[in-house]
Amino acid sequence: MRGMAMVLLAGLIMIVQVTVVNRLPLPGGTGPDLILMGVVVLALARGAVAGAGVGFAAGLIADVLPPAAHVIGQYALVFCLAGYLVGRAAERAPGFGAVMVIIVVMLVPLLAAGIGGLLGDPRVDWTALLGLWPSLVMYNLAVAVVLFWVVARANGERGRREAVPTGAYPVRRRA
Repeated sequence: MRGMAMVLLAGLIMIVQVTVVNRLPLPGGTGPDLILMGVVVLALARGAVAGAGVGFAAGLIADVLPPAAHVIGQYALVFCLAGYLVGRAAERAPGFGAVMVIIVVMLVPLLAAGIGGLLGDPRVDWTALLGLWPSLVMYNLAVAVVLFWVVARANGERGRREAVPTGAYPVRRRA
């Protein structure tokens, strides 16, 4: 049942990305990458293996979804790696998940362009990419903040004060 819900959610995210977000005239010439954000959210919620699987599937679909004009498998590799890294960080050190989300959001566009350049994509223009990169990162980080909060609430994570085990830190009590 959860697998079907994840597939439907990923499909809905891709439809919204292609039909709505890609057509918005946002400042900076680009908009948020909702597919990447969906992979990040599912990796935070489900872990490294599910994050890698969802990242690969979402990337493969994004590779063949029109108006794709790049090598098939490029985004599958990038999103698989992003899902794995975010999921692994969420499993190993839950407090580091937010930092890994920021790192992934910043590096995924550069990694995707780098792989495209290595595969001989003539449309890869580093000067144009570096001009669009700051606005893309800012849009993705704005969406990531909201999604990170939603995932934290959905997982029922406790506040910092409740998560500290009793007796872990010396406490001075007033008499």
